[in-house]
Parts: sequence; structure tokens; C-alpha cells
Amino acid sequence: MKKIAIFLSVIFISISLYLFIPKEDYYIPKPLAKLKIDLLSSDQNTFSDHIVLFQHSKPSSVIVKKNTYKIDYPTFDATINFNLKNFKDLNTEIYNFENSIVVHEKQGAFINANIIKDTSENVYGVLCYLVGDNIATSSQFFLTDSTNYFMSGGLTFSSSITSEIKIQNELMKQEVFNFINSFKWTAVSE
Repeated sequence: MKKIAIFLSVIFISISLYLFIPKEDYYIPKPLAKLKIDLLSSDQNTFSDHIVLFQHSKPSSVIVKKNTYKIDYPTFDATINFNLKNFKDLNTEIYNFENSIVVHEKQGAFINANIIKDTSENVYGVLCYLVGDNIATSSQFFLTDSTNYFMSGGLTFSSSITSEIKIQNELMKQEVFNFINSFKWTAVSE
């Protein structure tokens, strides 16, 4: 009888250990999903009014309200916004632009500034690429003809720029660059 009791206790302990001690499961990690990103079209639309002329990719649309222009890219939830105005003091306008860049720099963004100078088209300015965590804009710029018009603007996303939209951000930075390269003044300087 003692042997049967010992045998049953060993069986009971073995079953208990088998049921209650965690087992190492064989785990096969799932591969990371690949993002499907619609690229911007290489076909360009041209926008022109009585002051400016520029090109933008086809899936976008241009909205103009008074002197505020908005190039909307719905597939990326991004816009290139800029304001155009006649200026009285160019130094004040540049100072205000620099202050808007300093705000981003104080929030931890790294600034990469590129000077724009196209004397044949009378287009001068600065294009700043902003790099940092959780910023909503990655590019800001100003363009001027240095005598009458001053335009300042930037690229904005509907959310902060994170690793999830890194590729879209790079594509849109290229779009800003293409926009600035195609920019011309249609108004004749006085």
C-alpha cells in the first residue's frame, strides 16, 4: 500500500509540475510589414497668377486665398504653405523669418540652411531643412525679389514627424526643393 501511495504521489507531483511550470514555447517572429507608399508623380502641374509661377506634382492642388497659397498633398497629409506680401523693409522680414527658425532650434531641431540665389530670375532666399523629434515641419523657406515681394512659408504635416512618416517626409522635402527650383516671379519689378 505504501508503494502505491508513493507511486500516486510521484504521478500527482509530476502532473502538477507539468501543468504549472511554464514551458518554453517555440516562437517564430513575424516579419515586419512593408509600407505601401504612393510616390509623387513625375508629371508636373504649373500654377501661375499675376505675381508668381511655380510647378508642383500632379496629385496636389493649389488653393489661393488673398495672399496665402496652399499646395495640398492629401496622400501624405502634407501642405506647402506660403504667404506673399509687398514689403517695406527687407531686413525686418528676414529678421522675422530668422526668429521663426530660432523657435524650432530652441525646441531641439537641427537646422540645415541653404542659400537660394537665381539672379537670372531675380529669386533670392533661404531654404531651411529642420531635423528633430516630434516637429510638425521639416522645411521652411523665404523667397524675395529684393525690391517688392517677400514670400515665406514651409512644409507642414497634419501630425508630428515621426519614424512612421519618415519616407513621406523625405519625399516632401524633395517636393519643396523642386517647388523652389521652379519658382519665378511673373510680376515685373518696378
